[in-house]
Amino acid sequence: MVFLFLKLVIIIVELAIASLVLVKNPRSAINRYLSLSIAGISLWTITSLISDQSTAEVLLWNRLVFVGPILIVFSFWFLVQRLVSRPIKLSYQRFFSLLSVVILAFAFTPLIVAGVRPREQAGNLLGYDITHGSLYGLFLTYFVVGMIAAIIQLYSHYRRSRGLERVQSRYILLGTSLATIWGLVTNVFLSLIFGSSVYSQYGAFAGVLFSVFLAYAIIRHRFLDIRLVVARSIAYLLLLITLAGLYAVTIFSVSQVFFGKNITSIGQGSTYTLLAVVLAFTFQPLRRFFEKITNRIFYRDSYDSQVVLNEFTKVLVSELDLDRILKRSLTQLCHDVHIQFGQLVIFHHDRVYRIEHFGPLPKRLMVAPELRQLDEMLLVADELETGSRKSLMEEHGVRVSVSLHTREEFVGYLLLGDKLSGDIYSNQDIELLEIIGKELAVAILNAKAYEEISQFNITLQQRVDHATSRLRVANRHLKELDHAKDEFISMASHQLRTPLTTIKGYLSMMLEGDAGRMTAAQKEFAGYAFGSSERMVNLISDLLNVSRLSAGRFLIQTKPTDVVQMVADEVRQLQSHAAAKGIQLVFEKPSPSFPLVELDENKTRQVIMNFIDNAIYYTQVGSVKVSLRQAGDQVRLEVRDTGIGVPEAEKKKLFTKFFRAGNAQEVRPDGTGLGLYLAKRVVEDQDGTIIFESTEGKGSVFGFELPLKPKPKHRPKPRAVTAKES
Repeated sequence: MVFLFLKLVIIIVELAIASLVLVKNPRSAINRYLSLSIAGISLWTITSLISDQSTAEVLLWNRLVFVGPILIVFSFWFLVQRLVSRPIKLSYQRFFSLLSVVILAFAFTPLIVAGVRPREQAGNLLGYDITHGSLYGLFLTYFVVGMIAAIIQLYSHYRRSRGLERVQSRYILLGTSLATIWGLVTNVFLSLIFGSSVYSQYGAFAGVLFSVFLAYAIIRHRFLDIRLVVARSIAYLLLLITLAGLYAVTIFSVSQVFFGKNITSIGQGSTYTLLAVVLAFTFQPLRRFFEKITNRIFYRDSYDSQVVLNEFTKVLVSELDLDRILKRSLTQLCHDVHIQFGQLVIFHHDRVYRIEHFGPLPKRLMVAPELRQLDEMLLVADELETGSRKSLMEEHGVRVSVSLHTREEFVGYLLLGDKLSGDIYSNQDIELLEIIGKELAVAILNAKAYEEISQFNITLQQRVDHATSRLRVANRHLKELDHAKDEFISMASHQLRTPLTTIKGYLSMMLEGDAGRMTAAQKEFAGYAFGSSERMVNLISDLLNVSRLSAGRFLIQTKPTDVVQMVADEVRQLQSHAAAKGIQLVFEKPSPSFPLVELDENKTRQVIMNFIDNAIYYTQVGSVKVSLRQAGDQVRLEVRDTGIGVPEAEKKKLFTKFFRAGNAQEVRPDGTGLGLYLAKRVVEDQDGTIIFESTEGKGSVFGFELPLKPKPKHRPKPRAVTAKES
């Protein structure tokens, strides 16, 4: 009876494992073939048990016993091919599948099991022995060769594999080898030696051997990573047994106390219904109770990977300071994944840059040369073979090393100690750490960059402050020099203006004959002197205007002015100059009804003269066209020439004080660079706009737009005139 009970327990355990393996990942070929192999073992155990106990259809049940081993060989052979990751030729797969189907068909014929004969002792029937058919040897060869071939491939895979995969392969290989040997000894060799299948009843324990090693590989070494499914299944199995027991005991007790041996009545039915409702309400509390117990056994360190990842990401995106990122991220990871201690070692230019700890400190920290031995993306000490890296990790209590790096740059290492549960790191842990390692590397690089930028900004600000201080001192000196220069120009201009005016007056009188008749040569020389004095007077006038601008005494005095006549006068005065250079000077007059314009006549006349005079000077061949027209409430003057133009790089500085373009200096070395500067100030002080277009080598357009009636404008009061400026 005990032997029968053990067989039933074995069958239940085997079917449970087969179901759990299949439920975990039904799409995986490894899971499907493994569950089919375990199902074959269960079928073998069930049919062996029934064939020994049955008194009807004995021959059929003894033939069905051979279905299980055929199913085992077929599924296990394909399972091993998936485990070792070696592609099989399609022709081999088809041949093996066809051979399995043929032998399976023979199992139901007298070719493998010819018949059965009773096995009796002292007149008692103890079971049945089989009579082998002519193809029994084919079946035996199929089973032995198939299993030995699978075991050889498993052993070869075990020799090639490393780390955790090698450990898992070891236990699968041991379980398969021991189960195969046990099955052959009990079901084949002993039967052939003693001529009886009495020992085949012990063959069921071959499944126990395989299941024990498989379960150890699953629970201890994460084979197929189905521990969570195992834990939940056991919890629900305990829950169902508890509910069924409670329900049975409660109904039996209530029936005995209240209803005795009476037949079922309406009251009994109502009572049973009420009890079922009460038990239904206890389902959830009991389920949580058993899940808590099984979690303590199987998953004491369980967690939701997505929740952990979300919380970890929040830490990374909420911080920019490197120290805070290291501390908070390490604390969050070790707390959520239930890790005893952790360490972040950050490198910079091949040297240790920062170190952050969580939990108890190790006796000795790893130095940089030791850390460089952990050069792989992720190392798990439990998966390493004996060697320097494993010894190094175990010496420092490190169970997992994660190398932190991006595609372009190495960042450092994340070192983790034992889990608080004492368990090894699961596939869930490894997958989570791989994701976290990549995110952490990027976050640390960003934080380092931010730290470097912040430090650079501090240094830069200090340098800027120092440079600004020096610039303030230099600017103050420049202002003093500029003020001194303005005073000098003002003084010199006033002092030069009086003698120049005298010289110009006497030269004019000599040219007009007031000092007597002059020879032609004398008159020519006097004319040169008069022209030079005229230019000097204009230069002094420009310098005085600049001085007035700096002193705030450059005032605009507007009045209604005939702009057409003013432009015509300037064109007429410069016609001789243009004719002397062989240049055509043309004035395109507007309509006779052109309105008067409110402007400062003297200063605006000087601007017009400057534009036309420059156009003539800087035009070697071609023409100068002056146009005047009304554009809405604006008057627009344009002076267009075919001269040397202005280089593109020098256009921005053209209207600044004392600036002259390089090509203009070559044509006219005696220029001052004040004419355009003053012209711009005169136009803008009358609420106008300067017009300027130029292409080097093709000519330029200078001009302005002025309002017909300028807006009233508050003018600053002129400062007091010093003695030097008067």
